[in-house]
Amino acid sequence: MRKSAILICIILQVSFISCTRLPLLSSFFDSSTENGAGETTIRDDFSDSKSGWKQIQIDEGAAGYVEETYQITVKLPNTDIFTTYSRIFVDSETTVRAAKMQGSDNNNFGLICRFQDSENFYAGQISSDGLAGIFKIEDGEYQLLGHQSMVPVPAIMGGSGKNEIWFECVETTLSLAVNGEFIDSQRDDTFKSGEIGLIAGTIDGNIGVFQFDDLTAFPR
Repeated sequence: MRKSAILICIILQVSFISCTRLPLLSSFFDSSTENGAGETTIRDDFSDSKSGWKQIQIDEGAAGYVEETYQITVKLPNTDIFTTYSRIFVDSETTVRAAKMQGSDNNNFGLICRFQDSENFYAGQISSDGLAGIFKIEDGEYQLLGHQSMVPVPAIMGGSGKNEIWFECVETTLSLAVNGEFIDSQRDDTFKSGEIGLIAGTIDGNIGVFQFDDLTAFPR
């Protein structure tokens, strides 16, 4: 799947392994790291629309608070939308409940750690058709770490089922679990610290609606 960045949107390659760089308009979406520096536990059920996540409305999609959840809507095929929380973590453990509410099961959604900017971060993602993987995005290029393709995970609740996604980034180790089942662990030392965030995207569908709830992030 090929991904290109449009604001917080990125378009993927069909292999889910790399992506081509395009100009970014990231000022609309990148959280400032100056005001949020310092490691503090974040607990958010998204009942407060001023809890710190951006509300976005663009041609490519939208992101914001909806009925005490955080919702990302993607309106184009092969497009990701992501948003981050303005707080810097060195080592972090983040958990969120997430579900696809509308669109094709051939999708991707999950968590971000060590976000530097729109072209540099890690992401732990699953799909509604039962796949998962850990990605490094460096200089706008997507790389699936440790595998040629996303791995099948029977524990993933398909369709519109809710999944608890856990993503840990400690020193050089990145680990991913879903619904209490460990999925994968990879090592990479490119990014040492950064913001945590949410990411969701379409692959072959024209629209995707994704819901996030009960997020917890704390330093390790």
